[in-house]
Amino acid sequence: MGKGSYVREEESMKAREVDLLSYLEAKGETFVKEGKYYRHTEHDSLLIKGNMYAWNSRNETGYGAISFAQMYYGMSFPQAVLDINKGDYKEISHEQQSISTSKEPFRYPKELEVQNQTKAKDYLIKERLIDPRLVHWLFQKDLIAQDTRNNVVFKWREQGGKGKVIGADRQGTVPMKNKRGSFKQVLPNDNPHTGFSVDVGKPTSIHFFESPIDLLSYWSIQEKGLQNTRLISMNGLKPKTVAQSYLAARREGLPIKELILAVDHDQGGKEFIKKMKQIVNADLIKEKLPSKGKDWNNELKKGAKEKPFSKHFSPSRNKPNEQELSMNG
Repeated sequence: MGKGSYVREEESMKAREVDLLSYLEAKGETFVKEGKYYRHTEHDSLLIKGNMYAWNSRNETGYGAISFAQMYYGMSFPQAVLDINKGDYKEISHEQQSISTSKEPFRYPKELEVQNQTKAKDYLIKERLIDPRLVHWLFQKDLIAQDTRNNVVFKWREQGGKGKVIGADRQGTVPMKNKRGSFKQVLPNDNPHTGFSVDVGKPTSIHFFESPIDLLSYWSIQEKGLQNTRLISMNGLKPKTVAQSYLAARREGLPIKELILAVDHDQGGKEFIKKMKQIVNADLIKEKLPSKGKDWNNELKKGAKEKPFSKHFSPSRNKPNEQELSMNG
């Protein structure tokens, strides 16, 4: 294949998910494990750690199999992508598994829902200051619910909130004396790299958040300024959720041009953005961090203090308006 050949973004994203050591060993390279590193047996200054590499004697450093193949084997970008995708290699382990996975198909426990939605609505609107119109609309569209323990249930529906329920997470409404401040749980499912998602209009971009509350807080802040995008909660910082969500949107035929990382304004969020720019085509990645608080709910609450709640949410606009919110196309 010529150096000017073209590879689809889906192909390059698949190649970026390949474990570097697995790829190199399959090509005949040999390494010796030394603590957290792997040292090349022929070039002893060439080290691998995770999916990062450093060839100290040549002052070469980088991340991932594509970059390494270009540096070490002299391949062009398209050649590297095609060479990597020819094999069946294991994928990068980005993070410790924080979600309970199940090999059984997910079954949503509808029987645990209750008709009375007061506790969930009060928690979202009064404590978290989420726009009341948005909360009512989400209940109306069966995207959130209240369960028998008064938790808010966020349903993971395919296709930006329009498809079947493939998972769910629960947010407690009562304060608890623990690190998280309240009960939080992801229901065991066989789709761990998805999450709560909603389409606003016809998506040409995808926004990624660390939690459903952050997602709804950001939406409440942006109001009508948020158009033609898909909002996704990662339940943490999960590169694989970003990659798989992008590929799923492309399979749906959506012309996604931007992946917007709307994560917490802290060290973890900044490192996540840096890592994603190495894993995914950097031209796709955009960042959007809170300016007044650590996360988007802090941002929403600080904004509400500056702009009183009663003025921010005019009673005349308290009813969900499908056209105004531009949701689900």
